[in-house]
Amino acid sequence: MAKDNNEKETLEETSEETAAETSADDVEASAEDNGNETVSDKPESTSEEVAEEAAAESAEESEEAQETQAADDANAEEAAPSDEDASLTGEGSGDATVPPAAEQGSEGEGMKGIAAYFDLPDDLMLAAAHTRDSKYDDFEAYSPFPIHGMDDAMGLGRSWIPWVTFGAGSAGFLTANALQFFTMSFDWPMIVGGKPFAPWPSFVPIMFELTVLFAGVTTAIVMLIAAGCFRKPFIIDPEITKDRFVLWISADDDAFDPEEVRSFLEGLNPVEIRTITKGA
Repeated sequence: MAKDNNEKETLEETSEETAAETSADDVEASAEDNGNETVSDKPESTSEEVAEEAAAESAEESEEAQETQAADDANAEEAAPSDEDASLTGEGSGDATVPPAAEQGSEGEGMKGIAAYFDLPDDLMLAAAHTRDSKYDDFEAYSPFPIHGMDDAMGLGRSWIPWVTFGAGSAGFLTANALQFFTMSFDWPMIVGGKPFAPWPSFVPIMFELTVLFAGVTTAIVMLIAAGCFRKPFIIDPEITKDRFVLWISADDDAFDPEEVRSFLEGLNPVEIRTITKGA
């Protein structure tokens, strides 16, 4: 009996120890599970925060990029020249090239003519005679002093200015006659010194004076206008008034061609040939 009781007590103690160990193991297992759940929950919350921060940073970067792009576009619009400015300054794309035809056209539009320089007046007269016999009509000869025979060498005819003088003198003569005869014979007839109402010999001095007055003044004014004294002069070379003799072929000539004109002038043996442009 005593042995049975001891065995029963031993079994009870063993079962209690086993139960205690089992409860301790359960407590540890539950603690580990709770820890694992806490650890697993923490990374999930951390990943969500990281995603939110990344999205916020991306939105900020996108806004900054849009602002930067808008500022660049505004600066580009201010710096870019307009079409009118580009056409006036000739600026365009960096790779654009000017066609050869356009270059030739711009050069031809700015050209005024070609001048050949000579050392002696006889050389200029000979060159003028050759130019007179050529196909060029719009040419001039410049020298510091008048050269006898240059009119014939250039093929110039008689000036039309004398016709202006004749017309103005005739107008003066008729004006003097009309004024005197009308006044003395019709408007206010008077006998002076026993002479008739229209003593024409007495009218001769007035006829002469008005004829000379009208002819002289009119000729001077017309000559100045025809010579271009009231226009801005086109100066080929200031040295022409000093010691240079120049034969000039204008670009306004119908037969003008730069290469042909230069070749023609070279055949006249000048000391120098110059192409004169608008800006020269």
